[in-house]
Amino acid sequence: MKAISELIFNENAWSMIQDWIRNSQTHVHVLQNTRIDGEGVLYNLQISNKSTMGAIALECGGLVVDHGWLYILGSGHSEIYGSLIDNNHGSLFEEGFVVAYDKVGGIFAMNSGQFDRDSRNVYYFAPDTLVWEDTGKGYTDFLYWVMYGDLNQYYESFRWREWLEDVKKLTSDQGISIYPYLWTKQGRDIENTSKAAIPLKEIWEIQSDFRRTMIE
Repeated sequence: MKAISELIFNENAWSMIQDWIRNSQTHVHVLQNTRIDGEGVLYNLQISNKSTMGAIALECGGLVVDHGWLYILGSGHSEIYGSLIDNNHGSLFEEGFVVAYDKVGGIFAMNSGQFDRDSRNVYYFAPDTLVWEDTGKGYTDFLYWVMYGDLNQYYESFRWREWLEDVKKLTSDQGISIYPYLWTKQGRDIENTSKAAIPLKEIWEIQSDFRRTMIE
């Protein structure tokens, strides 16, 4: 394994990411970390800070995007659920390397061969289909899209009128449980579903159970 000194460079991707954050079309909050935590995650990942993922791991605990709807994992923080090396996302999400999640149960994960042998794209576990969907983007393009893409359009069928107020009330380990479930016909009428704050882990476990049933 490479020593931490071999993974940290003065010329790195963090300055570019900071520029993206400053000019982002959506609200992005950087969660501060300690240097020890950042270096620890970078060392475990064995990537350098020349890469965008390495820069995120080293320089921040994570990113809170769109007022808390979407979270980009870094080295960990009390305001985010997990880190790039400890994501706590349950057995369902061992299928890929988790890099981000949203508050309605969606997960973004890097393909490490499970989805497609030839792809290194980020895949999205969609709560309305319980299927891993190829975003068509590598990690860097995914990060750029998070800051400059149209999240309202992407999440149009998942968002209700009061979503912003509801998300702001959540603790770091909570998400919004929607019932009838998003993957059912009744769940498509998002305004007429019931919403409740429950642990994210519980949301993922429910999704995992139903997905397993669908596959079997």
